[in-house]
Amino acid sequence: MVAIVYFFIDLCALRRAPQDLPTSSALLGLVLVAGLISSWLLALASQAPPWLGLVQGGLDFALMLGVLLLALKAVGTPMRFTQTATALVGAKTWIGLIALLPLRLAVSADETSTQLLIAGILFLALVVWSVVVTAHILRHAFEIPFIQCVFIAITYDILSFILISGVTIR
Repeated sequence: MVAIVYFFIDLCALRRAPQDLPTSSALLGLVLVAGLISSWLLALASQAPPWLGLVQGGLDFALMLGVLLLALKAVGTPMRFTQTATALVGAKTWIGLIALLPLRLAVSADETSTQLLIAGILFLALVVWSVVVTAHILRHAFEIPFIQCVFIAITYDILSFILISGVTIR
């Protein structure tokens, strides 16, 4: 288990690639559960209803995995799905857990505090890091240039934000 945690740290540091993971549906399931827990914790930290974090996290993962599967089938490499999906979900989970720090800083800050500015800068850095890590994973999965993967990652993040943020308390 510790080896898997270290793998995702190395993946997020761009020292490992998704093909270094075992092809395991059980591992993908475990990482998805960890991702949902991370979404739940982010909702708690942001003082949102915990169920909202689970719903938004679940929708985000479903959208990510659906788009990934369709894209891999379109390029003729669906056999890369499990490793790539595990890498994407694991990296997103790890970065989500790290995002708890700036989120807690932002929630506890008042509107005029430098703490809020620091939290914003840290969050922006995490967004950029997330795009870079996602592009790194996609570059290995699709064997296309890194810059194309950056544009794909940014486009997906915007699309996901628009679709998933629509899930609110009504």
